[in-house]
Amino acid sequence: MINFNPSISLLSAFIYSILVSFSAFEFYYIFPIIFLLFCQKKHLFLILRKLLFLNFFIFILFLTLLYSSSLNEALNIYIRANAILLFNIALFFTSKGYDIVRALNSFNFPSSVVSSTYFTLKMIEFLTKDFTLIKNSLKARGFKADTSLFTYETFGNIIGLLFVKALRKSYSLRQTFIYRGFKNKIYLNEDFIVQVYDKYLIFTVLSTILTKVIYELFF
Repeated sequence: MINFNPSISLLSAFIYSILVSFSAFEFYYIFPIIFLLFCQKKHLFLILRKLLFLNFFIFILFLTLLYSSSLNEALNIYIRANAILLFNIALFFTSKGYDIVRALNSFNFPSSVVSSTYFTLKMIEFLTKDFTLIKNSLKARGFKADTSLFTYETFGNIIGLLFVKALRKSYSLRQTFIYRGFKNKIYLNEDFIVQVYDKYLIFTVLSTILTKVIYELFF
């Protein structure tokens, strides 16, 4: 299993996403993606399955753009969105969510930003566990989702329950840190090393940028 350096991962994701977002898609944009898919070849099926799930929302955007603009523009945006998603999914697939917090901290972001990101991820983790428990409970009781009023009421109750749980957990977490003398700063382990795969990642992203510059200047 390959775990990239959090700082390098976050920086590479930002640079690649900006590059692809604000320019027409070029064939050489796939080179960093190919490298990441090779690194995560053991999880290739899971990565593609997650991309396929997210494509449901992207396809709706594609249809909207197709209706309001040309086919070329809609297709270009659709491909760019998939490229950005696939790059980031493959890059962070084996990474823990809290690596993003460590990366922000290593870049000397304000302590309030680092702390807020950490607590946001912590709250998402809590709510995910609660939602899983509720979903398993409904399955055990034989619940099946359909278009009936009962289904909508059930989903509404679940959303309301999760909202109440989020408020209670956030208040409890806030009180805990106040009692511990929290001063808006969390301390993290930053003992990360730059491995050979991190260097290859930097190389592929920078090579893509350089190719883009050369292509714009001479073609």
